[in-house]
Amino acid sequence: MKFSRRQYLQGALTTGILASLGHPQRTQAQTSSKATAWQLGLGEDPAKLLQEINTDPSVKALLKAWNPQFLSAWINSFDHQRGDLSFWRTWHQENRLRQWFEQGYGLQIITWEDDIELPTGEYHLSKQYLQDLEEVATYIREANPLQTPTYWTLATEFSYWRVPADTYNSQTQSYYQALMANVLKARKVIRKQLPNAWVALSWGGWIATFDDPLQQWGRSMVKPFADTISKMDGIAFQAMRPYLTGEFNPQLNRPDVGNPNQILQCCRLFSQYHDSLMVSHYQPTIKAKHPHGGRADIVTHDFLLMMQPDWLASVRALGLDKFSIMQYGLLKGNVHFAQTAAQTLQQLTRS
Repeated sequence: MKFSRRQYLQGALTTGILASLGHPQRTQAQTSSKATAWQLGLGEDPAKLLQEINTDPSVKALLKAWNPQFLSAWINSFDHQRGDLSFWRTWHQENRLRQWFEQGYGLQIITWEDDIELPTGEYHLSKQYLQDLEEVATYIREANPLQTPTYWTLATEFSYWRVPADTYNSQTQSYYQALMANVLKARKVIRKQLPNAWVALSWGGWIATFDDPLQQWGRSMVKPFADTISKMDGIAFQAMRPYLTGEFNPQLNRPDVGNPNQILQCCRLFSQYHDSLMVSHYQPTIKAKHPHGGRADIVTHDFLLMMQPDWLASVRALGLDKFSIMQYGLLKGNVHFAQTAAQTLQQLTRS
């Protein structure tokens, strides 16, 4: 089911259409799928998000519409030597972490390394990385006596960090082997403090959209990680395509596959290696001319396609049960009915 951008902007996606999808007829695939209710996440800065709900009615409305069970925060490294823990330390000192858990929210912790210049990724091989994770995990343990779930999505987009990108070959093998060893250590560090934590590598979701078995490029890059993946708690991947499904992508010189198709392809690929899958950060790629961090029209278009019974049944059956939206500003004000679409999708994923 596809919509042109023209049809879309003329109002084909109205509140009435979205509301009518709230209780679609179940297909045979849905009936036989695992149909696990999704755990939903939101944001990249919990402190900012929860502060804004007290000052901005539109943020309060979008939080109610998406109704997340967990909030997302990042550990970023910009110098490739250590993570920026400054705000984590502030949250700990000001008792904010405990307040969030007491409000009923879980946490997602995403680790990332600056990739403006390649190759990169040295921080994620270091002892400092393990020490930083232990520090944050300790803060969370102290703030979370009821052991509300936490989700750790490590080294997000790591397949891009080496040259050639998205490739497992003689040039990149030593780095990826060292990374696999360190993320297994990272899981032990986290689980020592938080025995119930869910810990996974976080792939760039694009990896599922192309393949060259001879070069071990794209999908064929995943197999060497199979043993490591089996020792983790699941597999995470992001979805940040900046175009509507079928919209011309000038970088690729062809119509874009779109986020819903990429997510489905990721589920088909990664379900071969694990039965617990997560979209770690969904975000139509940041655009300079879109002050909220992306395109709200893509959110609505994507979510409409994801509401379709066959799509939802398929990804559920393949193990997808966690999904986090990164830039909540895209839902503000219900531009292009993005907030309505988000509310409808979250209702469907919990039914």
